[in-house]
Amino acid sequence: MVSRMADIPTELQERTAPTLEAVAKRAGVSPITVSRVVRQPGIVSDDTRLRVEAAMRELGYVPNMVAGSLASARTRLVGVLVPTIANSIFADTVQGLSEVLEPLGFTVILAQSGYDDAREEKMLAALLSRRPEAIIMVGAPATPAGAEMLRRARIAVVETWELPAAPIDAAAGFDNHAAGVEVARYFAKAGRRRLAFVGGDDRRAEQRWLGFLEAARAAGLDDPQRVSVTRGAGAGAATVVLTEAPDADAVFAANDAYAIALLSAMRRADLLGPLGSPQPVAVVGLGDLEMGRLFAPALSTIRVHGVAIGRTAAELALDPTRPRRVDLGFELVLRESG
Repeated sequence: MVSRMADIPTELQERTAPTLEAVAKRAGVSPITVSRVVRQPGIVSDDTRLRVEAAMRELGYVPNMVAGSLASARTRLVGVLVPTIANSIFADTVQGLSEVLEPLGFTVILAQSGYDDAREEKMLAALLSRRPEAIIMVGAPATPAGAEMLRRARIAVVETWELPAAPIDAAAGFDNHAAGVEVARYFAKAGRRRLAFVGGDDRRAEQRWLGFLEAARAAGLDDPQRVSVTRGAGAGAATVVLTEAPDADAVFAANDAYAIALLSAMRRADLLGPLGSPQPVAVVGLGDLEMGRLFAPALSTIRVHGVAIGRTAAELALDPTRPRRVDLGFELVLRESG
């Protein structure tokens, strides 16, 4: 089951939650018997177990699996940290890892950083306080302090959506730099000459930009115009592109959300060509969102295998003998917008 971290402070939960002693009193048994029902039900008689379970249900008692598992160091929890849950491609990754972990009895605790380095540190600390058996996160830790927290935790750590040369433990993703190279080479072969890039300032967007810039230069083109936008800028980001790169004949957007916003703005400005013919401005995104496939013109994009990234990340967390760096690759999918 995927659950978000509780908004109620832990101290308040502990004050108001029914205790193991209360369950023991209700069931007419000792506290150690209740503990055995929770931890080792096979050694308790059926009659006693049923009485204890009934008392637990009546009181709404939830066993504290963290406190009770310190001796065996097994909590069956996996912490997952993503930049945002608004982007469905990250949801695909959570789906993939859940498909592997849930059947094995693990619970996924989901947190989001909001692309904020300080918040990422805070969320890592919160996840680690639950004593998870692994942390799976999008990207590498943004700060040295975050990385140090993970190293000291001595648990499985899997970084996803990129391929750092030296991950803390393991990585499952794709080469963001190579994705940028692929798009620039495609634009050059298609005869596009005035390129632009739109994206935020996160590390993955930076890698895509550097690959895009490198390949454009290698093709003998002028340096692409880089348009930096704020996360969640949406239509505002599209306006910035049209204002700062008005002469561009090809735009690589760091994700599909920016690309779709740009196409929408171009439609309102009557800058789109007839469907079925080359567009005056080619637009390629990244992520292969369903909305992009349904848009007119349909969005060309870098397809990333989000579910496969999640499944592989979970397998890496479970099995330390697997290769610690797995490249899931990407595909350039050409549709009408390109």
